[in-house]
Amino acid sequence: MSDFTLPPRQTVIVGMTGSGKTGFGIKYLLNADGIACRFIFDDLGQMSARLKIPHAATANELENAIASRWVIYNPHRMFPGDVKRAFRFFCDWTFKVSRRGRGRKIIFADEIWRFQDREEIPPELATVSQMGRVENLELVTATQRPQKLNDSILGSATELVCFRLTESVHLRKIESMGADASAVSRLPLGQYISYDLIKGGQFSGRIF
Repeated sequence: MSDFTLPPRQTVIVGMTGSGKTGFGIKYLLNADGIACRFIFDDLGQMSARLKIPHAATANELENAIASRWVIYNPHRMFPGDVKRAFRFFCDWTFKVSRRGRGRKIIFADEIWRFQDREEIPPELATVSQMGRVENLELVTATQRPQKLNDSILGSATELVCFRLTESVHLRKIESMGADASAVSRLPLGQYISYDLIKGGQFSGRIF
């Protein structure tokens, strides 16, 4: 039986294009234990295709998908040409849905730099990041530009998963978060180092 009492984490995945960060996010979603529901913002359509799960494109389809424990949202029917507004809606909707019942939930957003930066973060995303733990909602983000992460996300992060990065601005940022920038810059594609930002431990792995 799944354990729906496990406390949620806040996971940040970083890495250059093609390094494996999105694949890690997918495996994390598939393998996480005790998940009542997974919520995925999929404006590019790649998550639905890779997971082979139909996306939800309307308010009714979003509600109906909850029972499957996989909600993959493609926003283009509801918010044509306005992805940022769609992302704000999805964060707000997911947080409100998470308040309906018990159980650990995950919201996943790939390339989060498109929706926030160091200076500004949508209030709906800030609520998920700062208050999600109250509702057992875990935020999992992936980005190739860690220097753009807002403090609301950084301050709530409990785990940093690093795939290969080579640009100095990116390496300086993850080093400020506690990662070994030199080790990360030498990682082969597909290999990662995960840092526990609470307890200070780390381990390495690979997805391909």
